[in-house]
Amino acid sequence: MRVKDAVIVSIITSLVVLFLLPIAFLFYTVIVNGLKVIISYGPGFFVDLPPNPGQGLGGIGPALEGSLYMVSLAVLISAPISIFAGVFLSFFERSKIASSIRASLELLVEFPTIVVGIVVFEILVVEFGLGLNGITAATALAIVMLPYSTIQISEALRIPKKLYEEAAYSLGLTTWQVMKLIMRIGRRGMVNGLLIGFAKIIGETAPVIFLTSSTANLYLQSFTTPVTGIPVLIYTYAFSGYPNLNDVAWGASLVLITIVTIVFVIARRMAK
Repeated sequence: MRVKDAVIVSIITSLVVLFLLPIAFLFYTVIVNGLKVIISYGPGFFVDLPPNPGQGLGGIGPALEGSLYMVSLAVLISAPISIFAGVFLSFFERSKIASSIRASLELLVEFPTIVVGIVVFEILVVEFGLGLNGITAATALAIVMLPYSTIQISEALRIPKKLYEEAAYSLGLTTWQVMKLIMRIGRRGMVNGLLIGFAKIIGETAPVIFLTSSTANLYLQSFTTPVTGIPVLIYTYAFSGYPNLNDVAWGASLVLITIVTIVFVIARRMAK
């Protein structure tokens, strides 16, 4: 039995190592190449304009500003809807409406995000003429974020609801008071759900390709200013034939991965 156990443990360990190798290689490649670019250019990499093709290094200031602007606006749009829908799903989970909403959200999670971008482009840009700006891109990102945050919030409220709902009603609390109590107990899980949605959309590329400018040298002047984001900058510069733009793409990739990792670590700590 000891020999059999040792063999099984060795196989499992080998499979885990094989699973982690591609991830480790990914992080190693991005960190080494991206850090070299950021150190070479200095702190100005985060605020300066990108370089001209074939003319040295530059920064990602407009793209970084555009990403934070679009994602923040998307969170403002999606958060109230996610919280309301998550509370509804957790408190009325046996109703037909809740079942239909949950099924729709689970379908939307698997929905190709590029299709979301095309639909939003057709409606807001073509039909309403809003242009390629942060509002249209944020709308698409809010749609992408919605199912992730809503499902996480509903799951975060389900456990405290089962533990405290019956006791709360026995003390004479109304349904609205019970909801407030459960939301107060599960508030860390609700914030965690919003952070998971944030981490999901900060790196989304497909939906914003249709809704942002490929020019990464414009800072925000107004709500209608064409913006770009870090994922679009990486996509554009990585396939460029100019080595200096390829280097900027590596630095931008490190910045993006760092942001996602920080948000993920915070979400995991809050979940515990």
